[in-house]
Amino acid sequence: MSLRRRSLCVWAGTGPAWAQSVQPAEPLRVHWMFSSGMQRDLWVRIARRYEDLGRPLESREREQTPYKAEFDALLRQQPAAADVAFWFGGQRLREFVEQDLLEPLDDLARGWESQFHPAMLDAVRVQGRIWALPLATYQWGFYYRRSVFERLRLQPPATWEAWLQLNDQLRAAGLAPIVMGSREGWPLGAWFDYFNLRLHGKAFHAELLSGRASWLDARVRGVFERWRQLLQRGDFLPGSFERDWRQALPYVTRGHAGMVLMGNFVSLAFPAAVRPDLGFFPFPTLDARVPLIEDAPLDVLVIPRAARQKAAAREFLRYLARPELQAELNQAMGLIPPHRLAAVGNDPLAQAGARLLARAAGSMQFFDRDAPAAFSTPALEWLARFEREPANLEPVLRGLEALRTQVWPADNPRR
Repeated sequence: MSLRRRSLCVWAGTGPAWAQSVQPAEPLRVHWMFSSGMQRDLWVRIARRYEDLGRPLESREREQTPYKAEFDALLRQQPAAADVAFWFGGQRLREFVEQDLLEPLDDLARGWESQFHPAMLDAVRVQGRIWALPLATYQWGFYYRRSVFERLRLQPPATWEAWLQLNDQLRAAGLAPIVMGSREGWPLGAWFDYFNLRLHGKAFHAELLSGRASWLDARVRGVFERWRQLLQRGDFLPGSFERDWRQALPYVTRGHAGMVLMGNFVSLAFPAAVRPDLGFFPFPTLDARVPLIEDAPLDVLVIPRAARQKAAAREFLRYLARPELQAELNQAMGLIPPHRLAAVGNDPLAQAGARLLARAAGSMQFFDRDAPAAFSTPALEWLARFEREPANLEPVLRGLEALRTQVWPADNPRR
């Protein structure tokens, strides 16, 4: 973790429309999460440029695993440890709104309906109010080396049958078809999300992750059976649960594995020399009758309810809501800006993601962002057990169902 407080320049003259006239009495404290060194450097540059406008600011950047683990405590401090904090849209945002730990942003959000894509605002709207600034979104799918596919004369698959054939061809060429690093648990959520979304659609998936459908439903069994088929065919490089997601990437970089399922933030974690050779394809169709729904998580900025510098925090969010800033920071990360007027940029992976999301029938946030933490955290442990012992499915299904009834008791009106 780093802490920066730099000397400030004097901001003279009339400020831009996003700026307030009152200079804060103490530095604005902004806490960021990062997934790569390049993303961390971007947060530092944003903080430095904002300070160059004469706005005192302390910037803290933290790697994603400890950041997520400590976020709840960050909000509960009195006063809160941050005035502005990086977080996620969807259910993960809703949980903290319902605990009255976040500041509503309706005053800031006047005009956002015409400026931000509707799905982005839906992900930060709770009880009819806006609670966060949409900052960046991105697609999930498979990443591979185009040069490897070209050398082996392979094509990205669009269907289940084509995917199995591709995996056979990769294995015959001496490559593990798929590599995964699941030690941290959450990458497993993408696999369940996509198998369920591709087989059964958005409504049933949302019911499962909100406790309104049973994990003993035959459709859930079908999801795991499809996933188990890949595991038992040997399509995954062994040892997934011993690697984290970053440790999986060198297998793709060095041509030892064909593909990895990940969000587009992963592109910055590949070596710079490899990035131009990265290709992307969406999770294949499993049932042609089911509309294609994509995982498209939204990163946001929030103001804790107990923040000390709320006026300065709002000023900072106004600054980052500008389309030119949204374009710049998303282009630097290879992500997709939520703002309608912000350009996607020239990055081919981000462009592929923008096209994918534009033609999708809808989107979800992600397994551990669409379900409350009380469910998703232990549920990922059950998914990890399935990954290690795919032949032993029944205890996993019963464990997930028992967890559902524990998190959502029978007398809960949500059911």
